[in-house]
Amino acid sequence: DCCGSDTKTYAVGGWAWAWWLISDTQRITLEIMTLKPRCEDVETAEGVAITVTGVAQVKVMTEQDLLAVACEQFLGKSVIEIKGVVLQTLEGHLRSILGMDIHLI
Repeated sequence: DCCGSDTKTYAVGGWAWAWWLISDTQRITLEIMTLKPRCEDVETAEGVAITVTGVAQVKVMTEQDLLAVACEQFLGKSVIEIKGVVLQTLEGHLRSILGMDIHLI
């Protein structure tokens, strides 16, 4: 079952064994990435256009199921590409929140 096997193994830190010329190994960053989402001229539910900037620190979680999803989405991408995808997602959520009709109290 070793040759042609489709089994994936995720190793976090330490080391792992890979067969030369047979195994495919890839890496993904587990470092904290600082992002600065910015939404310009977003119209609130009250019709007021505002610009919002923020700071978010994100990282790939190492819990096996979450790591597998992150690898599926981001393996083969550079840190800059990963930051770009996450930044677009954050900005989309931020725009959605700013446009909500929220009444406190």
